[in-house]
Amino acid sequence: MVGMDTGPALIVTLAWRSAEVAAASSVLILLVALAIRQYLRHEERVRARIVKIWRPLLTRVAIEEEQEPPALPRLAARHRPFLMDEWNALQDAVRGSSVERLNALALRLGLDDGARRLMNSRHVGKQIVAIRALGHLREPGAWSVLHGLLDAPNAVVSFYAAAALVQIDAQRAMPGIMSQLAERESWPGEAMARLIVDAGNQVASEPIRAMMLSLPPTKVPPLLPWLARVDSILANEVAVELLRRHKDDVLVVAAALLVVLEPQELPGLLHFSTSADADVRKNLAQTLGRLGGPAETGLVIQLMCDPVWWVRYRAGQSLLNLLGTDSLTLETLRAQLKDPYALDMLEHVRAERATA
Repeated sequence: MVGMDTGPALIVTLAWRSAEVAAASSVLILLVALAIRQYLRHEERVRARIVKIWRPLLTRVAIEEEQEPPALPRLAARHRPFLMDEWNALQDAVRGSSVERLNALALRLGLDDGARRLMNSRHVGKQIVAIRALGHLREPGAWSVLHGLLDAPNAVVSFYAAAALVQIDAQRAMPGIMSQLAERESWPGEAMARLIVDAGNQVASEPIRAMMLSLPPTKVPPLLPWLARVDSILANEVAVELLRRHKDDVLVVAAALLVVLEPQELPGLLHFSTSADADVRKNLAQTLGRLGGPAETGLVIQLMCDPVWWVRYRAGQSLLNLLGTDSLTLETLRAQLKDPYALDMLEHVRAERATA
């Protein structure tokens, strides 16, 4: 009988123990969550105090050229990251002599030393604050550490490191940044474009050109539209060279066609109208509408007969760009068209343009 009772008793005991462990774990999780919440509230209160005390002083330094440096409130070392964050935000908003005055104040406060220490922080937010500060300070002594962070697994950290390097020495920074750009698809495109514009086209052009022309073809198509936003003239030059080098790669050709700017390049592109790839034909149709003239009308009409709807649609839009929307002109053309695809698309784009 004792042996028969052992099994159920053991199961009950284990069940109670499991319940106790689960309850204890739940209490522990709750306590940790409350502790984190209290910590975040404390941090926010500290931040609010720093902003209240220091924002007026920082603003005054930025906008007023005072003969005597202002008296500074006491700043605890643990409060430096909060002030550094506020200082970074103001640096982002000012230019010229205001930047230098804010930099002089930062050196008085020891923010440069604080930033170098924070570079090793495990807290990503604090590390980014430090990276931004060193960039604003144009601290050459931080170059090797910042350059090493270009390889950081965290894409945000690596991007801010790139931005800081550009602020310190744009010409020296560009080759390393360009080599990373091809691998950093998660870098924010628009922010990266602004970064390169800030560096200056004269500084950035050659590293960008070299990077784009040395990439494997599979990496080129996503970068060409981005480059067109950064520097459309350079993008055109790169696209023309890519079309010469990779004329049989349909992905490269399709992307490059949309970036070409110069009408004199059109004669070398017309053969793409017979490409087996629909995206190539579609993008050629768009390019003809952007760069073509009356001489290209016949090819555009040919593309309006394409079996793929999107090719016909882009060709129809380009036809209106070339001929305009004069009713007499379009009715004369309509009477000459025999292909049902082309007739249908002409009606479609005319109706669409009329309601636009």
